Amino acid sequence: MGEKTLQKPTAADTWRRVLSILLNFCIPLAEPIALPMSWDWGHESIFLFYTEDSNLFAAAVCTLVAAGQVICLFTGRELPRWLKRLKFVAASCLALTMLTVVFVLAPMYGPDGYYVTLFTSSMFFHHFLNPVLAMVSFVLLERSPRLAGRDVWLALVPTVLYGSWLLGLNLMGLVEGPYPFLMIYHQSVGTTVAWCILILLMNLFYAWLLWLLGGNRRKRPAFPQNMRPGTST
Repeated sequence: MGEKTLQKPTAADTWRRVLSILLNFCIPLAEPIALPMSWDWGHESIFLFYTEDSNLFAAAVCTLVAAGQVICLFTGRELPRWLKRLKFVAASCLALTMLTVVFVLAPMYGPDGYYVTLFTSSMFFHHFLNPVLAMVSFVLLERSPRLAGRDVWLALVPTVLYGSWLLGLNLMGLVEGPYPFLMIYHQSVGTTVAWCILILLMNLFYAWLLWLLGGNRRKRPAFPQNMRPGTST
């Protein structure tokens, strides 16, 4: 008595996990197609781009999530919380990648900017398809276990590490950019600081939206019938 027993998974649970496996596994499957395209364009310099780094990180995490969901199919359990945190961080990174393209980079490329940056070459996978798959699977298919509100801050860690690394390389003159807002010798210090703050705020906002849409906010306990406001005992 007092032992916690697992409920038998429903058909809906099974289909949810199967779809999660498929969507997650599509992301690492895309890399053998997308990475050679990127390599042909920039060779080893592609790893200076947040796009490439965030997609490779997401591919590794989504492989773990797909494997975890296979195990969950047989055990009836949900993903371990540490793995869901990793997926949340990866999905947040890809959200930042996609939406930075949509709101910042694509407009810089002129009239064809959206088509070029979202639907051509490896950018179709890295700027559009992979982020959509990661966000949809997290929000709709991986709603348990819930994450605490403080976990939203974890989404900033990869961006802070990447930004620190690239700003250091730019400061030492080893690279230029690769993004316009990282070209510190072509803009004022204030502009660079403003860009860093803006991107971190965007990252935090997108992560919070994913956290919220993923059903992680705690529900308020319902009042018992005889304790609801306006009723008497």
